Amino acid sequence: MNSTQKRIARRDFLTSIGRAVGSSAMLKTMAAMGIGTSLASCGSSSAAPGMPGSPNPPPAIPSPRPGDWPTNVGVGKSVVILGGGIAGMTTALEMTMLGYNCTILEATPVAGGRNRTIRAGDVINETDSSQTCLFDFDSDLYFNVGAARIPHHHEFLLGYCREFSIPLEIFTNFNSGALMHSATSFNGQPQTARQVQADTRGNIARLLALAVNQNALDQELSANDKANILQMLRSFGDLSGNFDYPGSERAGFPGQQNTGSRQRGESLTPLQFQEIISETFWQQRQDFPHSLNQQSTMLQPVGGMDQIARAFENRIAADIVYEAVVTEIRKITDGARVIYQDRVGTSMTIDVDYCICTIPASVLRNIPNDFASAHQSAINNFNYAAAGKIAFQSRRFWEQDHNIYGGISWTTQDITQMWYPNAGFGRANGIVVGAYMFGSNASNFANQTPQQRINSAIAQGNNLHSEYGNEVARGISVSWPKVPFQLGAWGTSDPGILLTADDNIFFAGEHLSILQGWQEGAILSAYHAIDLVVSRDIP
Repeated sequence: MNSTQKRIARRDFLTSIGRAVGSSAMLKTMAAMGIGTSLASCGSSSAAPGMPGSPNPPPAIPSPRPGDWPTNVGVGKSVVILGGGIAGMTTALEMTMLGYNCTILEATPVAGGRNRTIRAGDVINETDSSQTCLFDFDSDLYFNVGAARIPHHHEFLLGYCREFSIPLEIFTNFNSGALMHSATSFNGQPQTARQVQADTRGNIARLLALAVNQNALDQELSANDKANILQMLRSFGDLSGNFDYPGSERAGFPGQQNTGSRQRGESLTPLQFQEIISETFWQQRQDFPHSLNQQSTMLQPVGGMDQIARAFENRIAADIVYEAVVTEIRKITDGARVIYQDRVGTSMTIDVDYCICTIPASVLRNIPNDFASAHQSAINNFNYAAAGKIAFQSRRFWEQDHNIYGGISWTTQDITQMWYPNAGFGRANGIVVGAYMFGSNASNFANQTPQQRINSAIAQGNNLHSEYGNEVARGISVSWPKVPFQLGAWGTSDPGILLTADDNIFFAGEHLSILQGWQEGAILSAYHAIDLVVSRDIP
């Protein structure tokens, strides 16, 4: 076998590991074999399909920062910002500090866009329904219907949290005590993530050790490689002295998912490995926390994600015109004109030097304008993810009965995910997110009435927790494709020409960033639009 064939054999070998157990095991194997990370692409993607952080993001562009812009560069210039979400408010905050006179036109009575938290008495309006939140009045009882978690490397968003003195706490994105459930595996019985992980690692390690010990990889591994990888595999998979996998205490003990269990010290029978590898669900769910934007431990503001939106809003409140529905966007000589209806229906006109539009393309395409044909075509063809959530108030049975404190359970059913609250541990009641769905599942969700969503989510939740239907109540849901002035969850198209100015009209929003679907992406897009404007005004 020549050197090229050896490289291909190693690549195929690693690919099989990556597909079976995920990128973590593959990279450990690579490290033990002394292979660099240039082969990392052999493994499968660790991002969940349809989730923020999915493969094929927009191309990277250099990220300007506020410190890059000259002081007072905008003195004497006026800007209208369309949309008071995170992108729009970031734009106003930073441009005001540069001397620009900013006005935000926000179509709803409150700023924040898809940074929105629902509490008792709040109303969710969709295009064909309206729901009032019936949670008890309690600071721990809230529902983040949009943005809900912050990765540690979203430095600009976290920087604003520090600047605004917003307290943060841990968001548990992956909890090994939570559940994984497939309707077609293990007789439809949910399994703890801990056991699925332990048994997957153990079996992959056993198989690889078997291959090494049978000299099946002698042409790929040196004697030193073999010694190193066997030592690693014994620890990685918790193998026995003869490199077998009889099970591991890492998987937990019988009854671990139920409080009051007296079976500590007993071993679980390993899950059938054939069932774990029979469908991609098990690998994808184990791979999920390895994504750059979906690590196991993340952050959230104490008291709800809208603490961030309110902090922005408090600093630029004087610049926001609420319930201002944009009806036309036009170009004028050396500027832009925006026509809007105010809260009482009066038509108003504002002429400015610059317009920065953060309105989602799904809404913008229906607003009369005179954009250039290329920009209008991009807007008309821009795609958005469908996503929906439903939440219930409940006794904290997941903690009190099942030892689950925060995190996410996964299922192949339409509800896709069940989120347990990451705050208020030990209290009597909490808010469980009974579904977070995206893709085709979310489209089905959108077509249901609010009551049908509740009924469906409860029926499916019973397959994860048998007492679910008897515990949850006061359900409330949101389907982002049906939310007025949003009509979608997050952008999924390549921003393309929308990253460039159309005369004195500029575009921003999470959909025009490399981090589509994230607040950090909204901030990055705002910085990009500001940079385009500032570059024109630098003497």
